[in-house]
Amino acid sequence: MSVVFRSFVLFMIVLLVSLDWAYSQRRPQDRVLDKMEFSITLELQEEKKNKAEPIEDELSFRSNKAWSNHLQSQANGGFLRGDYAVIKKEELMGEIIYHFQSINKNAKGMSLKWEGKVFGDQIEGIAIISKNGKVKEEYTFSGKQVD
Repeated sequence: MSVVFRSFVLFMIVLLVSLDWAYSQRRPQDRVLDKMEFSITLELQEEKKNKAEPIEDELSFRSNKAWSNHLQSQANGGFLRGDYAVIKKEELMGEIIYHFQSINKNAKGMSLKWEGKVFGDQIEGIAIISKNGKVKEEYTFSGKQVD
């Protein structure tokens, strides 16, 4: 075999091994939220005097995907399930807090970005709907895990 071919094969083996290692390092931490469902209240953040009514919803984590039942419906944006990642794990007074992010997209080119934290059976954070980098709606959310 030529030196170039051997070098290429060696490079590919090193690349595959390192990708597999990186994947295996990321996934176990992320999967800690899998199979969790939270009953949440979404509150639209707006400057109007007449605030919109809070929205009762469920936020679910399954197979490394996150989604909201309310915002997944076509009438409320049609956002598809999106990958989530646990970006930080911390311990505070004996309780573990998981910080997560997720992005859901829809057919209209809009994005729904979730940023939040899970501690015990509680969840809280923000959800931002944007298009082309412009924020359309911003929500705060909080809730409790569904049994």
